[in-house]
Amino acid sequence: MMTHGGRVIEWQRKSGRTYLDFSANLNPWGPPREVKERWGELFYYATVYPPLDCSFYREELAKIYNLSSSFILPTNGATTGIYLLARQLPGETVLILEPCFSEYARSFSRAGKKIERVFFPVSSNSLPPADIVVWGNPTNPWGVSPPSFLLDYLWEMSLKKGTILVVDEAFQEFIEEKTSWVSRLGENPRLYIIRSLTKYFTLPGLRGGFIAAHPSSCSFLEEYLEPWSINSLLARVLEIIAQGDLASFRATTQENLRREKRFIEENLKGEIGELFPSEVNFYTIRLRQGKELFSSFLEERGILVRSLSDFFGLDDSYFRIAVRTREENQQLIEAVRDYARELG
Repeated sequence: MMTHGGRVIEWQRKSGRTYLDFSANLNPWGPPREVKERWGELFYYATVYPPLDCSFYREELAKIYNLSSSFILPTNGATTGIYLLARQLPGETVLILEPCFSEYARSFSRAGKKIERVFFPVSSNSLPPADIVVWGNPTNPWGVSPPSFLLDYLWEMSLKKGTILVVDEAFQEFIEEKTSWVSRLGENPRLYIIRSLTKYFTLPGLRGGFIAAHPSSCSFLEEYLEPWSINSLLARVLEIIAQGDLASFRATTQENLRREKRFIEENLKGEIGELFPSEVNFYTIRLRQGKELFSSFLEERGILVRSLSDFFGLDDSYFRIAVRTREENQQLIEAVRDYARELG
């Protein structure tokens, strides 16, 4: 069974209970207001086939992300884009800067490629040779990006030796695109950026995402997309988002996120273990003790968190928590404090 956060439907069916889900890194202030207000009109789009022409998605994504449409290949969520790259990119060896979203190793391995891993921070001198290098920007679950000296080295390797770079930017919106590599796409056809609509716009059920790449790379990959691979609802929702007040939505998200991150850091740091610094909408915690009972204790309180024991280089003392609304964050903090008291 694949291990991921956000499996609240499965947990609710299993137990018959309602849960507060801190295991999925979603924006608690989304989706944008315009989508919520117009949701009732969207049923029609569940009754018709999705567009076969990718431009229905590509043109709206270009407006949302201020990016030329020729640099965008829409996909059925970021994960579909990951598996498409795994199948179609040339090369035999893939180096993953860990910890990283687990579907990269799984997809490239299934495509017959050899997987190498390094746990960062790491020096450029210790990197094994590879045809493809993958990392998160920021990474999941640390919530930070690899050091700039390492990324500069990988960029030079790509330009000079042809190394393919796959960069996961699923959380860039939460840091206002400050470290995004999108501006470099025109310089390097061997750069592929995975983007997701799931996290920031809170649309995991619609499976929206895209690959940002050089136009020649997008044209090549589009030939391998299955017909009707992206749903009709997403086509209309993207249109609504593109026409909406994104400046207001972004400002509200950033203001709330800064406030709630301060609240979590002030109240959880040192409470039961180490709270690692994060630039985005989640944190990793390493427990000092009681790791065997932590998840089950919180589940009894109706709270789900993400165990990180399946991430390369981490063990069952590591957990990830999302940043949510004040009321929800308060519930988590109270439950963690109760747990700390039980441990004595």
